[in-house]
Amino acid sequence: MKPVRLSKLSAVLLSVGLQHCITSSASADDHLEPGLSVISPTKLQSQPPARRTQPPPQAVNASEQTLGLEQAIRVAVDWHPSIAEAVGTLMQQGENINVAQAGYYPQVTGGIKGGYDSGYAGSRNTQAISISLKQMLYDFGKVDSAVDAARAKAAQSQANILLAIDQVARDTAYAYIEVQRYQHLLATARDQIHGIGDIVDLAQQRSDMGASTRSDVVQAQSRAQGGMATLEDYKAQYSRWQTTLANLLGRRNVPQVTDAFAPGLNQSCQVPDSGDALPGVLAAVAQRTQAQAELANAKAQAYPTLSLEPSLTQNLDNDFNKDDPYVKRTQAGIFLNLEVPIYQGGATSARTRAAGHALTAADSAEDAARLQARQGLTEAQSQTSSLDRRLNALQTREASIRQARELYGKQYLELGTRPLLDLLNAEQEIYQSRFDLENTVADMRRLQIDCLYNSGGLRRAFGIDHSTIQHVEILP
Repeated sequence: MKPVRLSKLSAVLLSVGLQHCITSSASADDHLEPGLSVISPTKLQSQPPARRTQPPPQAVNASEQTLGLEQAIRVAVDWHPSIAEAVGTLMQQGENINVAQAGYYPQVTGGIKGGYDSGYAGSRNTQAISISLKQMLYDFGKVDSAVDAARAKAAQSQANILLAIDQVARDTAYAYIEVQRYQHLLATARDQIHGIGDIVDLAQQRSDMGASTRSDVVQAQSRAQGGMATLEDYKAQYSRWQTTLANLLGRRNVPQVTDAFAPGLNQSCQVPDSGDALPGVLAAVAQRTQAQAELANAKAQAYPTLSLEPSLTQNLDNDFNKDDPYVKRTQAGIFLNLEVPIYQGGATSARTRAAGHALTAADSAEDAARLQARQGLTEAQSQTSSLDRRLNALQTREASIRQARELYGKQYLELGTRPLLDLLNAEQEIYQSRFDLENTVADMRRLQIDCLYNSGGLRRAFGIDHSTIQHVEILP
């Protein structure tokens, strides 16, 4: 199956036809939104891509394989049903363009009629076969605007494919980063249990020797129990995010992840705002183009339609003309038909008003999409700067707390001037600092993904551009 090509709609939109693509007529293109070029999918294959209710076998059986972030995102977008749904909707809109363009061509109808006819002398039953043709000659833009509206819907479906890919990629990256986060938090929590356990043993020994009170042992055991509770909480969160990632990848078993995060991704929040290329903005632009076409169609409905209508009738009765031998068995005619809408109960004016409201809503939808993307990008950029400073502060704090713990340990063991509580607090602060450090690193990575999503750079960053996703070829 030849893949469909999908590109950013502000440049060249996809060709939906799996084998053929034809360009639309110049009269229809004149109504399209400037900068929104649509290649009409009018030669679509009759059979759509096979329905996939389960992930591909290789994605299920390779659960033990260790996946990098980019590879995990590719696995997710290659099978996810939300993308398949968007592709199916695009195929549907492609056929709707064919339906709209059929208005340019002759409409041929035929049939057989039988019944009572009083036109003959003596009146009798009669049967006849007829065929008629209707060719629109001029309709004040009714068909043109219908084609433009269908193309705009297809353009919106194209943007929805890009949006679905971006959302699946973002969600997969989130889940992957959360698995990384809790892998590190679990390792730190286990280290904390070991560290506090050593202090518990030390306190127990000193208590047995009479060098300290029983309260030191109780305090140390209490901190150890708190460390176990923290470990169990992190285990639950780790299992949750592993399951989420497995579902996004379409796997029954939990995948293994690496700790890698491409260095180039750390600069994602420094990219410029490219709002015109965002799928949400492109979908809003297509929605506005559709509203403009529907408004033009609503206005055109108030004008007449001129058509050519030839017809041919063949009487089937053997004695149909016995009373008038000059009547021919085969009767043909050709007519010019001018249909003028006179009154439709206010439907024409109501359609015009509805299309005007839809145009206003589409303008607001575009503004809202731009605002949402700009807000998400600026918020992520500002948080990145704050977290970067926090990361440096946490690294410095951890080093100073380690020095304090060493001093407290010597003072507790050798001099006896430091209570065990200070040693426990220092130990816990060290691991709390490590927890904060791991959380900050993971939060930074999530913000980089946010910046890519809100700037339209996810597909480029993870190698989805210039690739085929579920029979759709993505072009930059």
